[in-house]
Amino acid sequence: MRYFVNEFWTNAQRAGHALHEISYRACFKPQLPEFFIDRLTEPSDAVYDPFMGRGTTPIQAALMGRRVFGNDANPMSIMMTRPRLNTPELCDIESRLGEVPWDAGEPTLGDQNFGVFFHPATLCQIVALRSWLSEREEAGKFDYVDDWIRLVAMSRLTGHSPGFFSVYTLPPNQAASIESQSRINERRGQTPPKRDVKALILRKSRSLLRHVGLSYSQFDLYCCDSRNTPEIQTDSVDLVVTSPPFLD
Repeated sequence: MRYFVNEFWTNAQRAGHALHEISYRACFKPQLPEFFIDRLTEPSDAVYDPFMGRGTTPIQAALMGRRVFGNDANPMSIMMTRPRLNTPELCDIESRLGEVPWDAGEPTLGDQNFGVFFHPATLCQIVALRSWLSEREEAGKFDYVDDWIRLVAMSRLTGHSPGFFSVYTLPPNQAASIESQSRINERRGQTPPKRDVKALILRKSRSLLRHVGLSYSQFDLYCCDSRNTPEIQTDSVDLVVTSPPFLD
């Protein structure tokens, strides 16, 4: 058996590629899969994460020129991983956002319950974007630029800084109920400020794309029970880097 010893958690070593900067519950640092991918595989070898979460292992494997397999039972995982394997240009993101009818959002009664998180104008913009993306998907027009916009919008919904669409709340990898957020607002004496959804998506996109992006085709992502992945052929994977799923 081979043993590997290293230190992963100093501040300098936490600085990974910008594409990893998507918040997700209990994700490990990219230096962890990087360490093992570098030592145990060669370029074009296949790396697999059966519980990929936010996609740290698939993204790092792609950045290192490996064949990527990823799986997670949560469909949100693919939504968070796939766009970062095939990134659009910033100009294309800005152009596509310019097509969104931002003033056309009509929140339903259910949507309006989220007023404890979002300013009414911000909520209208979120609803407009959601409806527009859904219409594009139903019409078969949804592409990798839309995929990216959805990812970034999801990552900006709620958080504890002005870079998020919401008023101050729990960090983005956690969630507060409507009742809990009402108590937070009362305790802090706050009301949701108006946010510019388009501007915040562009701002986060610039940050994520500040390093070289990816245009990667050697990947397969699945959303299924990891015990049953017949699409992945026996003996086709050279390395598995993963973390066990939560039992909650």
